[in-house]
Amino acid sequence: MRSAMIILVLSLMLTAPAATNAQDVQDANSQVVWIGLANGLEAEAIMASELRNLMRRHVVEPWVLTRKVLIDKKQIPHSHPVLTIHTRHIGEELELLSTFIHEQLHWLEEEPWLEDFQAAMADLEELFPVVPSAEDGGARDEQSTYRHLLVCDMELQALTKLVGRTAARETLARHTHYQWIYDKVLIDPRIREVALRHGFDVSEGVPSR
Repeated sequence: MRSAMIILVLSLMLTAPAATNAQDVQDANSQVVWIGLANGLEAEAIMASELRNLMRRHVVEPWVLTRKVLIDKKQIPHSHPVLTIHTRHIGEELELLSTFIHEQLHWLEEEPWLEDFQAAMADLEELFPVVPSAEDGGARDEQSTYRHLLVCDMELQALTKLVGRTAARETLARHTHYQWIYDKVLIDPRIREVALRHGFDVSEGVPSR
């Protein structure tokens, strides 16, 4: 199974200076993230290279909560137990940036933020007592939909800082998943009010606790 977890290979390192540790990706801003390839596929290597270049162009460090990233063509993106990104967004820098930030922000569901995160979800449930199914633009279940209302709002906050308001909103509007959730985040200011009320102002980075 060692071949199923390949560290960034030499082909990636041709595009940037070699990292001080062979397991790490290090950009000009000293942001260090380990990137592995789940299946050793060419598409995964390309995606890893693009992620490396993205981290050299954008200062994502304020929103980095986990430093291990796996590229897996066969999986949908997820945050736990290892932040995993698929290969769908090859050649789509803003969509990749959005996905990376989104999955990082899911780690705010852990301590020491967990209690505040759950309280924010409860407030969102009061605001939206009825939410759509996954087929109609929600997440996989009701609790996941409330969770994603908060995470997607924070995603918008972070992207706005990184690429500007217009580009951030256009990027979220292009997503073909969680469409009801992203629509609400883009048009309903009450979601941002809930986020801020519970301390989830991530416009400059993740909140300290």
